[in-house]
Amino acid sequence: MANPALQSFVLARLADFCDVRVRKGLGAEHPIPYLLDKLREIEPPLYDLKQQLFNDAINEFFLRVEDGKVDQRALDDFVFLMERYLPPVDFVDAVFDLSLERLREPRARSRMADALRKLTVHRLLDEEALAANRRRPSWEQLARTFYSRLDFERIENIAKRRPMTRRRLNYILRRVQSNVGEFCAVLHHPRCPDDLFTPFMTPRIEALLAACRRLLNSLR
Repeated sequence: MANPALQSFVLARLADFCDVRVRKGLGAEHPIPYLLDKLREIEPPLYDLKQQLFNDAINEFFLRVEDGKVDQRALDDFVFLMERYLPPVDFVDAVFDLSLERLREPRARSRMADALRKLTVHRLLDEEALAANRRRPSWEQLARTFYSRLDFERIENIAKRRPMTRRRLNYILRRVQSNVGEFCAVLHHPRCPDDLFTPFMTPRIEALLAACRRLLNSLR
């Protein structure tokens, strides 16, 4: 079962990222590397949690299959869920033989479940290591949407208007932290094991981290 502490760790590191007082203390001399480090610290627990959530979804689905509670609509929902979690190539392989008829066969069902449990969730932030023209269009669109949503385009333009000084940099970073904090206000620490990030939310947190990374790197 997914560990709620992983989500709490992600939120704690996001809080550190948004805390101006912490940056002015621990990160006073090198604020941009400090903030980039905070972003990197979020990735391991986020991807551990994402993998655990995927594994939980697989286990829950196959328990429902064994109980005879899966119809075509439930299967379609499961396929949609896997598409949210898996790299495109793995997704195609995963759903190739997935059908109600095959799921009713115990041996085929067992093989499919074992194969799915061996898959690794897509680390969308790995797309950032690729050249822009090699990134998946869907990822690039999501990252750019967050860049715009966080008002980073305007902040970047402001930064380019005049030579950067320590005072101007501190002002700009405060705006960055404030804007990210406004988005993070919708997130919360889990109240129970079921109160965890959804497949809709995890890629948006990845896009948030990517947008922050892009802006900070442009300010270096």
